[in-house]
Amino acid sequence: MAKMSGSRLFAEVMHGYGVTHVFYVPTILMRALAEMDEFGIRKIMTHGEKAAAYMADGYARASGKPGVCMAQQIGASNLAAGLRDGFLACSPMLAITGGSAPGTRYRHAYQEVEDVGQFGAVTKFSAQVDDVKRLPDLLRQAFRAATSGAPGPAHLRLASLHGGAIADMETDLAPMVEEQFARVPAFRPQPEPDRVREAIALLAKAQRPIIVAGGGVVSSGAQAEVVELAEKLQIPVATSLHAKAALLDRHPLAVGVVGTYSRSCANKAVAEADLVFFVGSHTGGQVTVGWNVPAVGTPVIQLDIDARNSAGTIRIRLRCWETPKLR
Repeated sequence: MAKMSGSRLFAEVMHGYGVTHVFYVPTILMRALAEMDEFGIRKIMTHGEKAAAYMADGYARASGKPGVCMAQQIGASNLAAGLRDGFLACSPMLAITGGSAPGTRYRHAYQEVEDVGQFGAVTKFSAQVDDVKRLPDLLRQAFRAATSGAPGPAHLRLASLHGGAIADMETDLAPMVEEQFARVPAFRPQPEPDRVREAIALLAKAQRPIIVAGGGVVSSGAQAEVVELAEKLQIPVATSLHAKAALLDRHPLAVGVVGTYSRSCANKAVAEADLVFFVGSHTGGQVTVGWNVPAVGTPVIQLDIDARNSAGTIRIRLRCWETPKLR
């Protein structure tokens, strides 16, 4: 194991995971940003922390790779606020912030507040890095969390205002890169055959079934499989706003976007169905118009990678908790 600075390790890990752009507000990890030049990673300086988070979110949605955003401790609260949209949209993201160091805590350091708790509600994983030796494994864990299961933001707070207490240290370090977790989906669990057969039997028996495709269809790259299933069974397809691109509007089975801020005809089609097949959707209040579409008591199949994504449990009679990838 070679001597290496935290900055060099950070740059090599970003390169190893295929990161091409980093969005940031100065000053944070300045030496690491300089090291990234060697790997051709573009540094995008934004006018504010929320803008950095929004741009990283857009990068993640467009590329399927974790979007990286960074800010010093003073702007960490703003960065946390910017993660809200990415968290709700299940965007793989990595947020890096500066943080208090043991020697400055509880001593009224410049603009210092205990902000680590602000990230708990808008991330899948949030950890403090107080020792440079923990940087390799915690970076690896952050990429794992961001890209596995239902994707989402992860956060690391590096000791000291600009992260220098970690980045500037040099010790025996080795980058830990798992290419599997460089993009979503990181892996695809296999569905239980009995649950698949049960779902197929319900779809075959239904007289007016409909598919509601959610954001999980897009993030898992299962658009073609959803269309193929719909065409084989001649089932109409509605989508959430996040999955609008899953099916072309001109497709004969497309009924449009369902839920709040959507088409009344799509809501009517879902409301009149005798079985609703939610694919890659957390069945939240927006896509169900406040849990009123479909009506309470309508049989529902929910296909999702995360068992926690069941906001409408009172209506759900059968859950197939598996990956949105259908084949």
